[in-house]
Amino acid sequence: MALFGKKPSDSSKSVAVPKAFTIQIDPSKFNLATKPSGPVNEQLETLKQKLTKLSSNVENNLMLVVRASTKKDKALAASAFEFDERYIQKGKFEVEYLTLAYLNFQQLGEADHKTVANARMILKELERIAQFCLNIADKTEYIQLTNVQVLHRDEYDLKPMGDDTAEMIKKAVEAFVSGNSKHATETLDMMKKIEDLYQKAVAKLKAEVNDSNITNYTGILSVVEHVHACAELSCVIARKFC
Repeated sequence: MALFGKKPSDSSKSVAVPKAFTIQIDPSKFNLATKPSGPVNEQLETLKQKLTKLSSNVENNLMLVVRASTKKDKALAASAFEFDERYIQKGKFEVEYLTLAYLNFQQLGEADHKTVANARMILKELERIAQFCLNIADKTEYIQLTNVQVLHRDEYDLKPMGDDTAEMIKKAVEAFVSGNSKHATETLDMMKKIEDLYQKAVAKLKAEVNDSNITNYTGILSVVEHVHACAELSCVIARKFC
């Protein structure tokens, strides 16, 4: 006789793990404590190294997604999501824990507290840039540029815009890590070139759009806007250290 309700075997079935919980990381290995385990400058130097590594991964993913979108390389775009999950999300997770713990649970001096606060500010901007990279990757399937076979060129100069923006991010973070304001100033100077490329790309799209290509051009404009926004965020970081 059939029973109403769940079958006995239903309760033994494993529940699918949501994608949000697939990051393999163990916060207990961060060795957090209410007091630095050694000299505080060594603790902060380690934090800076981890922030630099995170920045480098974000920079690399930005260049990757720009290439993927301009060359309509869906496999390359997919790899950006894998790279983000494997390296960037783990890096963000650790730097967030370190900065939160140091700021709130350790009695740091004023200068050291400011250093950690700046690291946390940079983390937040890198998180935004990392998400913009995935937004760019999402457009790969839906946009079509001409001459996709040409490796280093496209009609909107997205490749050089992406490369320069990645360099700006690197310089802005280096200004914090090294304490050398020259890197911050160089970042702001490079924004002039990005702005010029951005304005030319937008003008070209507006001049050539019509009813048959407007959907494609809107996708291309989205990529242009996201790269430009990443450059602007690098300047947000840089201005803090000029």
